[in-house]
Amino acid sequence: MLDLKVVNGMLVIPGTGIVRAGVGCKGGKIVMVADDADLPEAVTVYDAGGKYVIPGVIDPHCHLGIFTGDFGYETEHETRAALAGGVTSVGVFMGGGESYLPQLPGVIDTINSRSSTDIFLHLSMFTPQQVQEIPQYVKDYGVTDFKYYMAGVKGVFPNVSDAFILNGLHCMCGISDKLTGCVHCEDQSIVDAGFEELACSWGESGGGDLCEWAKAGPYEAEELAVIRACYLARVTGVKLYIVHMSSEPGIIAAAENRPENLFVETTSPYLSLTKNDNIGLAAKMLPPIKDERDREALWEGVMEDVVDSFGTDNTPLTSEVKGADKGMMAAMPGYPVIQLHLPVLLSEGVNAHGIPLETIVEKACANPAKIFNLFPKKGTIAVGSDADMVVIDLDLEKEVHAKNLYSFADFTVYEGKKLTGWPVATIKGGVVAAENGEIKVEPGIGNYLRREV
Repeated sequence: MLDLKVVNGMLVIPGTGIVRAGVGCKGGKIVMVADDADLPEAVTVYDAGGKYVIPGVIDPHCHLGIFTGDFGYETEHETRAALAGGVTSVGVFMGGGESYLPQLPGVIDTINSRSSTDIFLHLSMFTPQQVQEIPQYVKDYGVTDFKYYMAGVKGVFPNVSDAFILNGLHCMCGISDKLTGCVHCEDQSIVDAGFEELACSWGESGGGDLCEWAKAGPYEAEELAVIRACYLARVTGVKLYIVHMSSEPGIIAAAENRPENLFVETTSPYLSLTKNDNIGLAAKMLPPIKDERDREALWEGVMEDVVDSFGTDNTPLTSEVKGADKGMMAAMPGYPVIQLHLPVLLSEGVNAHGIPLETIVEKACANPAKIFNLFPKKGTIAVGSDADMVVIDLDLEKEVHAKNLYSFADFTVYEGKKLTGWPVATIKGGVVAAENGEIKVEPGIGNYLRREV
């Protein structure tokens, strides 16, 4: 007997298309994909009501524990928000100047005991010691992704030189071609010049808005850094992943210069917000949210396969810590968005821009799984894959309010916005874990995802 069967649904299977079929699950895995009538009895039957069933969404770009300093607390709350929004696997970036070796056992234990989604880790590289330890991170903990900041985040992370990045990539190249180098692509000197211009104009006076803040991330900063990243990927042969692409010049630079081993991510906020939106400094971020033309260029990049995947850059914090009322220079960068990741992609992508649902699913599910060594365990609906699925209603419209979301943060950059296209059920490991926005499981159903190379 099956543990769960999903019937009366339209499966969106990456690489195959849309198929009317049922799914049988047992022991946390998909064991059958067949006509509904051919599925055996099951303990639980979920009727999808003719709606689309997609693989569990993978958010490859999330930060936890930065502002509270409590990784466990943020893991518990943010992964519940993720689950409610149809995200079943999350890639979390760790950062800091110390060795990760003493930290990883405790972090993994926390994930296994408190997370509601599966989590895989990316480690940020800041010191020669960390680079020297890459073989141990791979062998002992199944970490396969390492991040390099061409431009740092003031007060949070420093930048590293191209020479440092080159050394790190050469180290990775000697281990496996499955390792991925993640790169924050902005030129530090150009960013510094933009920031100094703002500091001279605004100082400690407060005020400012997203239009002014956009000057802290000049177009040339991302464009030049993307060209450098393409070069580094080409000369090292290492798989390189540009995180949070935010601009039209960046997209053009990637399209014109990219080698085969380079992949590009943009985020759901960059695909849906602009500096001219009436959302205030709650949406202060790095790189800054830019203009309407950048948002549209990113969607064009999605359609033209310049953009390979979607992330969130989810960096949760409370409105008190955010400090939007303190002015542009004092407000912290970051926002909580993971629960609205899929609704934004459906609303803005499928419904507003006419992007095929299959394209959204490919870049929200299959591609992150392939890039980060999780496919076909994750990212598809197939026999042998983990039984992570999301039932979506493309016609369902809801108005967003922070009070209805599961994040510990008390604000959202989408407050009052109507989104059309929502998950109505999230299936995690063969269990209906969330339905109609209500989570039905306790924390701790998630697992740490070790990757083998």
